Amino acid sequence: MPSPKPKNIDNLSVNAEGSLKYIFDNLSKIRQLDHIVKEKLHTNLGQHCRVINFRDNIIVIAAESSSWATRLKFESSELLSNLRSDGFPSLVSIKIVVSETSNNSKT
Repeated sequence: MPSPKPKNIDNLSVNAEGSLKYIFDNLSKIRQLDHIVKEKLHTNLGQHCRVINFRDNIIVIAAESSSWATRLKFESSELLSNLRSDGFPSLVSIKIVVSETSNNSKT
């Protein structure tokens, strides 16, 4: 018997329920935030970091190295203020982590 065709991820997200729906909704928010964050940051800095999580109104941003994380930390207050005024008023804070593979896997 032939194995069933793999389902398109878009079809899964449209028909998702329960926990799976929560995961797809959160992934959508993360992608949206990643796009907005990269628009708000200086081009050079935006190329070296990405949003990796959004939970409890906290954004987690991964930077490629500790030096990029430090630069991001200096801009985090302004970034948080900009994000709050651009449709995310309930944001509490931005957490910055170092991840050498932060831009190797695109979301």
